[in-house]
Amino acid sequence: MSESDCVSANTCEATVLSDDSKPTGKRAATAIEQERPEKQPRLEDENKEESSVEETQETIEKTEEQTRAEKEADRLAKKKERASRQSKFAFDEQDDVPMNVPVTVKNGVRHLAPYWTVYRTRAKGRWFGRKLVEVFSQEFLSTNRNYARVATRLGRIWVNGRQMRDVDYVISNNDVIEHWGHRHEHPILDEEIRIVADTPSLLVIDKPASMPVHACGQYALHTILGQLRVRYGITGLRVLHRLDRTTSGILMFARDYDTDREFKGTLKEGEWKKEYVCRVQGVFPEEEVEVKEPIGTLIVSMGIQCIRPDGKHALTRFRRMWTDGKESVVRAEIETGRTHQIRVHLQYLGYPIVNDKLYNCPDIWPNAGKGADFGGMGYEELGARVQQAHKSSLWHETVNEDYAEKMERLATQDELELAADEPEITRAQRPDYDPICLSCNVTKKEVPMDHFRIYLHCLNYETEKWSYGTPMPNWAEPPTEGEQTVDYMEKRESSV
Repeated sequence: MSESDCVSANTCEATVLSDDSKPTGKRAATAIEQERPEKQPRLEDENKEESSVEETQETIEKTEEQTRAEKEADRLAKKKERASRQSKFAFDEQDDVPMNVPVTVKNGVRHLAPYWTVYRTRAKGRWFGRKLVEVFSQEFLSTNRNYARVATRLGRIWVNGRQMRDVDYVISNNDVIEHWGHRHEHPILDEEIRIVADTPSLLVIDKPASMPVHACGQYALHTILGQLRVRYGITGLRVLHRLDRTTSGILMFARDYDTDREFKGTLKEGEWKKEYVCRVQGVFPEEEVEVKEPIGTLIVSMGIQCIRPDGKHALTRFRRMWTDGKESVVRAEIETGRTHQIRVHLQYLGYPIVNDKLYNCPDIWPNAGKGADFGGMGYEELGARVQQAHKSSLWHETVNEDYAEKMERLATQDELELAADEPEITRAQRPDYDPICLSCNVTKKEVPMDHFRIYLHCLNYETEKWSYGTPMPNWAEPPTEGEQTVDYMEKRESSV
């Protein structure tokens, strides 16, 4: 090869390898063609790698999203199962109540014959670490203070499915306590439960006064759930909200878990508009009155409340509808749902509900509770005073003189005069009279009508999606023509 050929070859190679010049010549073209097959696969591999990375990232994101969805679904399923178990436990109490208890109606009042039943409850947090017999005597005021000790010695108390005869037993978390007892239910008004709406997922009723929503104390069949079951064949309901025993009006139940969860969610978020009507003592102010005083518990076992700084936030708005100069009918709209909220706020304002024997009782509450001025009395002292006044004014019974002495003797003597109850004894085999039952050892009195009802009615519940209401109760209607009244709503509209 000549020197010129070598230079030419080197020049061609340099031209091929240079990025700044265009390849020329046959050899250069051949070199480019030879390199292309080597570079092209690398570009395709890079594209494939990038595509693979994107697909992998997308798969990871989908997997994470799916995992989150599965976890949420699993959480809701477990919550639903837990709620179902709790609901089943709550409704089991009705299964322990006989369906064929004799009923008598006298002067519009419905009475049940006494019957044997099982009282069942889960231990509450405030019971933990306390003796079972002490909880009975302090929390269940309808029994003699020695009743729990005697019942335990007789074998009528069961804890977690085991008969408990130890009078020193201390309650623990998750304890299920059962008590074989002789039940005397309080009477109720013989009124029908009006169905407002009945769908596959929801039941709405116009609750009559005089009966609590669910079983408590001496009420089981004489409850809303009990009467719906016995008289209407309706079971499996989930309580969405509650009304006091003496309060009437709109009451709503869910028929399934999803409806229960949905409605309680909107209730918790404050989406419900809740309107009540009440009849109060005195001439209520014409302008709208808003009360924001916090409400807290005064007596836990009785559910009695009062205004107190450490209470929970509560907001009520009142508007007068009409007054006759002595009493007024007022609409109340509540944004919170504290126990006895309307009754306590009206007491605070000095316009208590006219027939409210609990919060409209100057003999019990210092200064009638107006302005939350309790005469310098502390909450513990005030609670003891209210509790004692309530116990001493029991309308329905006078305890036989020898009963307390008998219970004291049975609680302390070495050998019981009564044979211990056997667990296999059925309700039908048990006697109609129970010697240690307080209600079997009292003299009954005529039931006053103001025990059954106060002038407080739940008029309407609604959200943007639904609304349920009832007619105005008779006691809220304005007086007949000729009697002087001031209709606030009409006066307000005419002034606009």
